[in-house]
Amino acid sequence: MASGRTTNAFICLRVPSELVDALVDLQREFQDRVDPQSPEHIHITLGFLHGADDRKLADARSFISEGTWAAPAVRLTGEVRHGSWTLRKNPAYQYDEALVQKGEQVRLGVEHNPELARIHQDITQHLNIVEDGFWPHVTLGLAREDFPASEVKAFRLPSVSGAAPSVDAQQEASATAFTTLVRKDLTA
Repeated sequence: MASGRTTNAFICLRVPSELVDALVDLQREFQDRVDPQSPEHIHITLGFLHGADDRKLADARSFISEGTWAAPAVRLTGEVRHGSWTLRKNPAYQYDEALVQKGEQVRLGVEHNPELARIHQDITQHLNIVEDGFWPHVTLGLAREDFPASEVKAFRLPSVSGAAPSVDAQQEASATAFTTLVRKDLTA
């Protein structure tokens, strides 16, 4: 990134491989309805760095590299939501709780435990990230078409859980691709 330019980046918690594998199985089951999130991109977002410059990215890399956190357990809560930050920018978009609309994300809730809360709080405070109503989740994928939200709520969710392996800072390379800036392994 050239000096003076900005980019979008985010800090995320990696999901344990056992849960990723179970989520891939769930994606296959609903592939006619949901365009799957790529397995290597399945994560829990801890905070966004919108319009980050070189200095902000360097600060994020340094903070993540030096951080010491216990690995939180990652378990699905059974809560499923849908929506889209991108579609919300379109004035014609109207959220409908009863309908998953084409292009909306299908999100699976993750237990908000003390270890996860500490990592989230440390990162958002240090990097001055303002989060409105943090709800930890993994994105299963994007709706391919409109369908009743009751179908999402009927998903048989995996019960697999495990410790999160790392915290990453990732930079947006395109709408669907990201570059890992730094990865910090977590302690058990």
